[in-house]
Amino acid sequence: MAHREEAAPGPVASSPDTTAGDPRRPPGARSGAVLLIGTLTSNVLSYAFFAVLSRTLSGDDLGAVGSLVNLSVLAGVPALGLQLVAARLVSRAMSGDAADGGRLGPGPDAEAAASAIHGVMRASAALGLLTAVAVAALSPVLAHLLHLSPLTVVVVGAAMLPTAVVFAAQGALQGSERFVRLAVVLAAAGVAKFAAAWLVTRSGGGVGTVITLFALGWVVVAGLALALLPRGGRPLAALLVSGRHPERPRHLARLVAAAVVPTSGLLFLSSLDVLLARHHLAPEASGAYTVGALFEKAAFWGLGFLATLFYPAMAQRSRRRAALLRALAVTAGAGTIGVALTALLGTWLVTLVGGPAYAALGPGLWRFTALGVCLALVQVIAYAGVAAATTRMGLAMWVAGGLAVALVSGHHADVDAVVDVMLGVAVALVVVGLVIERRSLLDPGEARGEDGPTSVSERRRARNDPRRR
Repeated sequence: MAHREEAAPGPVASSPDTTAGDPRRPPGARSGAVLLIGTLTSNVLSYAFFAVLSRTLSGDDLGAVGSLVNLSVLAGVPALGLQLVAARLVSRAMSGDAADGGRLGPGPDAEAAASAIHGVMRASAALGLLTAVAVAALSPVLAHLLHLSPLTVVVVGAAMLPTAVVFAAQGALQGSERFVRLAVVLAAAGVAKFAAAWLVTRSGGGVGTVITLFALGWVVVAGLALALLPRGGRPLAALLVSGRHPERPRHLARLVAAAVVPTSGLLFLSSLDVLLARHHLAPEASGAYTVGALFEKAAFWGLGFLATLFYPAMAQRSRRRAALLRALAVTAGAGTIGVALTALLGTWLVTLVGGPAYAALGPGLWRFTALGVCLALVQVIAYAGVAAATTRMGLAMWVAGGLAVALVSGHHADVDAVVDVMLGVAVALVVVGLVIERRSLLDPGEARGEDGPTSVSERRRARNDPRRR
């Protein structure tokens, strides 16, 4: 997924919402600022969603909402994999590079990009529908495990269709370098989420009302994302009309399946603690953990834009090492500041966000922030793996998740016990990730990005591609 800026051909170079920079270097401040604004707006409003509800719902109901929202995150894992695949395919199509076996079809770059967008948007509709059916089928089991109403779980499943459309559109915007439009979609998701909480405070509804409005918000954001797609993609037709390449859905499915291993491991880990707290802790303690987890999410999601920003550069052989080092350094530096602030101002911050009832979380609040920072570092390493078409970090994350489940099952006396286990697992995973990426960090020529195929299957496709003969 090339990060072309000043030298981009065709419509990308002339797009008013494309940032400029040096394509030989890791993404610069302007690209980062655009993504930061969109991400920050989305995340602040997402945190406000729980902050507002914490003053309206009981601890039990707040824990239920937290579990349902995190369930939606886990169910959206395949959609996130599709986003990363979409970004890579669209970007390489815009540059005329199909080295990753994307098989975008013949024709000029603009036509290839339109074909790529067509394919991923149609795939998003199918993926969202399949996910919705799967969640609905599992709703009795999930409701029993999380002490929820089966109907609320079904509503979460229904939200997966528009969610998949949004993620695919975000990937298309990222790949075509429409950073302003991408930021608008990210911010709109936060606005829709906050609006659900605000409407509940006005209407006095409960868990069911919150989740229904939450799902409707995704429908609105999906409409906006489709409207902002590049015109050449014909986004509405992309969801309804078959493309000219019948093999593309199967090929996209294989690409998404490969990307899902690390992305699913990441989102599983980032949502697991709230679900474990809901299952093992008393209702009020589960609500308290949900409030503390807001600071974990603030660190994780607040730093998450860095992995998105550096992802294109990490896919390129000549830029991979510098991008990975820079992403890790900036994430760790900003995260250290966040941990220090919550260590010094923990009680004041948690009282401000959750109210006086949660002041007891203050002294240990820094541990939630540290957990979020570690997960952000894991995200950088995971994205580096996706960019290089490897799954080792993804497998390591799933192993870490299983270890966390086992350890929390035996150590869940209170909120502190759960967060301590999760923090220990996250720190260990960062170390494992650095070992996995040691060659990329030490040898800039070791990784293969856009300058060459990254896997045996890709090298085989490249050798057999008649366009390369």
